[in-house]
Amino acid sequence: MNRTRRLLQFSALTVAFAALMGCGDNAPTTDVALVPVLTEAEANARTTVPLTRTISLEKPGVVADFEFDLPPPGELSGPSLVIGIRISEQTPKAIVARSSLIVREGVPSRVRLQRVDGERRTDVLLRRTASDPQTRIEISADGFTPGVVPHSVGPAMLRGAGLLKQGGLYQELALAYAGRPAPGRYHLRVELLEDRPLLKDGRTELILAYDGISK
Repeated sequence: MNRTRRLLQFSALTVAFAALMGCGDNAPTTDVALVPVLTEAEANARTTVPLTRTISLEKPGVVADFEFDLPPPGELSGPSLVIGIRISEQTPKAIVARSSLIVREGVPSRVRLQRVDGERRTDVLLRRTASDPQTRIEISADGFTPGVVPHSVGPAMLRGAGLLKQGGLYQELALAYAGRPAPGRYHLRVELLEDRPLLKDGRTELILAYDGISK
């Protein structure tokens, strides 16, 4: 019970922060704010970080199996690459409720990230955040991660890529992250392991993005 309470409290705090970062009041006053928002099909076809893919959390199975290009982090981004889930809702109340439900359901999965160098693939060490936000845990070689934890990502690169709607309310939930990966070509595979019928509603995206910078 105490673990669930801590997760929900952390989720609510992170949602409030993410909602502020996602709103137009924080949009930079440069041309990047004028980048048109990508359609769902355009976003699903993008192969450079940051990127999103429309997925469903309801059924087990592979929801990601693709290669992508990783550029250096942006000026306002942190150094870690977040592999996670992004949700969006119309109201803060709705996004808190849905985020809390996903955290509570767990979404156990296997996540594998490999660096691609010609024909060679090298596994990248991944970590996850424990229920205590200050605790980091290395993910084992089988890629198993038991669930998601709220984790902010840097909005500037998302906005510049057309992946952040002006005034939108977003929340990111991390499955895993890679600390300071070198720019280059990578392959990602994410497999959901269990049925989660309670998570059938609402738009959900897989997201790859650099984390945010704490202020």
